[in-house]
Amino acid sequence: MKKYFYILTLFVLSISACKKDEPVGGTAVQDLSGEWWVQIDGEGDYYGISTYNTADNSSSQMWLNLTNLWSPSTTETIFGKVNINLDSKTFSGQNIANAGTYPGGLTFTVTNGKVTPNGAVGPSSKATTDAIALDIVFSDDTTPGTVYHLKGYHRTKFVGDDH
Repeated sequence: MKKYFYILTLFVLSISACKKDEPVGGTAVQDLSGEWWVQIDGEGDYYGISTYNTADNSSSQMWLNLTNLWSPSTTETIFGKVNINLDSKTFSGQNIANAGTYPGGLTFTVTNGKVTPNGAVGPSSKATTDAIALDIVFSDDTTPGTVYHLKGYHRTKFVGDDH
């Protein structure tokens, strides 16, 4: 009888130990998020920027990280929340306070921000990827009011497409 009790106990424990895996979901801004390689006016060096969801997974705002575009130091960071429209895949923001560590009360304004699905091709891999474009003005630019027209592509993760 003990033998059957142990077998039954083992069976019950093994069934109760099975855990149903919950499906993994995306974020509210997943269609606009990622690492991007951009050029100023479509020429010259590429700079890495990134976009990602807020802690509360907002569907009306996302973080825009411009640290590698503007900051000459890896210890100074520049990023802020921009307003988004998920349907049109656009984003913008006026006088966005820098949430990073760059000194001096830096703000920036983003206009004409847009992500175009499958709108770009990786330069080396020729892999189709999303395109990004935005105009940005920094408050402490040496030439006040200078508009930087950024255009680029979503990182493909092919080595030849990284800069």
